[in-house]
This record gives sequence, structure tokens and C-alpha cells, in this order.
Amino acid sequence: MKLPDRRGVEALVQKGDCFEGEVIDFALPESYGIMRKNGLVVFVPQVIPGEKCLVRLTKIKPNYALGELVEIIEPSPFRKTPPCPHFQEGCGGCRLQFMDYGVQIRVKERNALTILEKIGGIVIDRVEYQGFIPAQNVFEYRNKMEFNFGEREGKLLLGLRPLNRYWDLINLEVCYLMPQTLSAGILAFFRDYGNTSHLSGYDPVRKEGILRNLLVRLSRTSHEVLLGLATVECTLPETERMIEGLRIRFPEVQGVVHIVNNSPASALIFEKKRLLFGKDSFIEKIGNIFYKVSLPSFFQVNTELCTVLYERARDYAELSRREMVLDLYSGSGGIGLFVARYARQVIGVEENPQAVEDAHFNAELNTIDNFHCFSGRVEKVLAFLPHERVDVVIVDPPRAGLDKKVVGKIAHLTPRRVVYVSCNIGTFARDVALLAEKGYMLRKIAFLDLFPQTPHFETVALFQK
Repeated sequence: MKLPDRRGVEALVQKGDCFEGEVIDFALPESYGIMRKNGLVVFVPQVIPGEKCLVRLTKIKPNYALGELVEIIEPSPFRKTPPCPHFQEGCGGCRLQFMDYGVQIRVKERNALTILEKIGGIVIDRVEYQGFIPAQNVFEYRNKMEFNFGEREGKLLLGLRPLNRYWDLINLEVCYLMPQTLSAGILAFFRDYGNTSHLSGYDPVRKEGILRNLLVRLSRTSHEVLLGLATVECTLPETERMIEGLRIRFPEVQGVVHIVNNSPASALIFEKKRLLFGKDSFIEKIGNIFYKVSLPSFFQVNTELCTVLYERARDYAELSRREMVLDLYSGSGGIGLFVARYARQVIGVEENPQAVEDAHFNAELNTIDNFHCFSGRVEKVLAFLPHERVDVVIVDPPRAGLDKKVVGKIAHLTPRRVVYVSCNIGTFARDVALLAEKGYMLRKIAFLDLFPQTPHFETVALFQK
């Protein structure tokens, strides 16, 4: 069916029009309900499939429109009152709070299976689908949060960005994704420190200001807290007063690091770091394996479900202590060390030198002598690894997924099984098709809700030749 041109669309609908209709679907990761007006798809935030709503059109595009909720005429029985006071301000931290958790799972599952079918060409009935595993805790589950400083009308702000507004900031009094008492206290403490020390908040548009980020890491094993205060290059004033105040009010804080980040990019980059107090790492336990977690290192943010994820990856690998395992994008040894006692040897490849150092520390910490990690980009290191039969390849790439060259190099090694862990269903589905071209077919798959209240989740899958 040919879509009308823009003039045709504007003849059917106009900005400011109001209409009543039913929410027929839900789009992720944007977290918009889907409605229709005169055949045109309309995306509306904070509505649930099945609800009848009155909506006002706010933007008209050739192929779709955006709308805002005016009134819920027939609410869903699964609608919830968001507990967080910042939800209605547009905080981008957890966008699904208005939905019953069971509905969140069903929406994510439907989205994941649809993408697998459309992009990956997968018929789920031909795969051993092992379901969508929910989280035990739907709030206060994160072991890491990265907050942003800012400034508005001379007032220092500390919080999270609103959805799709990188230049703006929600000034948080509390964050429900971490233990609330801890998050509320630490946010208030550093706002007070910034104000009394006359430190300005960073403006990402003008590239001006001193305070940029506050990084909070929490060990679920020891309950220790590490803090990273990121600024542009400067000498922090009154650090002794700050440290003394933290030690009195928050005895769980065991380390504070000053991070220097002069990059114009929005990301938190560790250009330099200086330990102000205590230590810059702690020990976390997943299953029966202990891990050193450094302040800048990657570690799954949901400790409880991380155990389930690693166990599922180990089960998919089908190890019998005779296999050579290649662990790509291995980080600080997370999955590789978890499976090492079930394999003959595990070789990790990781680009981040600090993570490689932590991985070797973790191997010694757990007296695991059949794990070794190489430092470098996966696509380059693969060509120089010892030429030995590889039985299983485990991959846990960043959100961009696997480079096409990496897929080719994996196929050249002819492993019997490939275990794929992904945090991005779109790039994973693309890579399903790439692996199929090399003869590796999807056999088992499960999803895990490591990120309740958000549109994100983890995927773990088994491919066989």
C-alpha cells in the first residue's frame, strides 16, 4: 500500500487535532503506545495496550505522528501509580513505572520475538525457547548508577537526563533504582558540597562548568560503596571536609575517586583519576566466584539476575572439562571465570587493559589456573591466538553487537557451539542472520529482565553448526 505524501497526510490529520482511540500495541525501546488515526500510526507515551484514550497530536511526519495523552477514558486494570516522585517530570531512568510488572515482561517479550522474526528471520516454534525470566526485585536492583551535574538559573542540579533531552536535567531527590535511603542521602550530600564549595555544574551545550558526574557503585556481597566524582581538570576544594562528612554520614562508603574528564563527549571518560580516600575497587560474588570490581570496570548492574545469566550461559556451553573455550569481550573475566572449572582451558579477549588486569587478578583470587586473557580488539587478537582446536566460543559484545569480520573469524575457527549474550535485541537479531550465513543456527534462547522499569533486557542464546 502506497503511503500518502506529506500534503496528503496533513489533509487527513493536523497538529493539535484531538481524537479518541484504543492503544493497539507498544513500541520499544521508545516506550510509546501505538494508536491509529485515519490509517496513520500515532505514538503516544505513558499508555498501555487495551486502553481507550483521548490524544492530542503534537507532531506530524510523513509516515507517523506523535501524540500526547489528554485523558484516559477506559484505563487498563494493569495501570500503576508510579512510586517515584520524578516520573512525571520525564526522568529517563525508568520509563515503564506506570505499568504492572507482569505487563512489562509481556511487552518486552512480544517486542523481542517480533524483532527476532523480522530481522533475524527466526520462527520461534523451531527454536527451544526458554522464556522471559523476570527479576526478583523490580526496584533498588542496580549496583551502579551514573548521575549528572548541571545548572539552571544559578542553581546546582544533580540527577538524570530526561528522555531525548541530553541538554536538560531532572534534579533528583531520590532514585528508586538503587537503595532509596542511600541514593537520597548521597545526592543531597554532593549537591551541598558543590554549593558550599562554589563549584558550577557542567553545561553539555556550552561545554562550561566544573562538576560533571557522580558515579556510585555498590557491592551486594559486602555492601561497600565506591564513589567517583568527575570534573573537568581542577583542584577540588575542601576535600578533607568532604571525606570527613561522607565517613560520618555514610560508613558504607569505602572509597572516593576524583575523575578528570575534559572530553567534549557526554560519556563519563576516565582521563585521569586520583584516589581521595580508601580504595577504588571491591569484591563481588557471583555464584561461587569472587570478582574484583574496579570503579571504571564493566560489571552487570543487576547482581541477583547476573547469577542466573551466567548459569544459563554455562549450561548452553555444555562443558565436560575437555573443551577449549574462547571468551570474547571477556571484561574482567565474568563469564569466562564462571565456566572455567567446567572446561579444559578458557582464553579471554578484552580491549580494556584495566579489565584484563582485573581478570588475571580474579583468576588468582579464585585459584583458577586454566584461564588466560589477552588484551586488544577482538577482530585483531583473534588472528594471533594460539592455533588450537576451539570447541566453544562465548561472546558478550557491547550494544553494537558483532562486527561482520568477527563473525567470519569465529566461523573460521569452526567451534561446535557459540554462546551469545546480548544487551541489544536489534543488533543480536542482525547477528543471528550473519551467523546463519556461516552455518550456525539458533538452537536455544532465553531473555532475562536485568533492567526492570526500563525497556532493556538481556538475551542469552546457543548457536550450533
